[in-house]
Amino acid sequence: MHMPDDIFSLLSDRELAEHFRNAGGELKEEAAVLGFVIRSLLANEGRVSNKAIILSLINALESSHDAHQADTLRRTLQLVVGYTPDDT
Repeated sequence: MHMPDDIFSLLSDRELAEHFRNAGGELKEEAAVLGFVIRSLLANEGRVSNKAIILSLINALESSHDAHQADTLRRTLQLVVGYTPDDT
């Protein structure tokens, strides 16, 4: 399956995609994590949604034994949740 050069273009949430595109080096680690999650979801499920990203990040966070990795996962999760609308 062909992946676009801009992996964030696969996000349905345009504001979240723009946030990561415009962050530059400030969110380098978080962008790498989110990019990996997006690629994994696309390969395994054939689609990407904020809910799937959130669940994937939670699962990764729960199984992480590395403090630095856990911090990066947590920050990425907070960003995604912050841009995800409530189910009201």
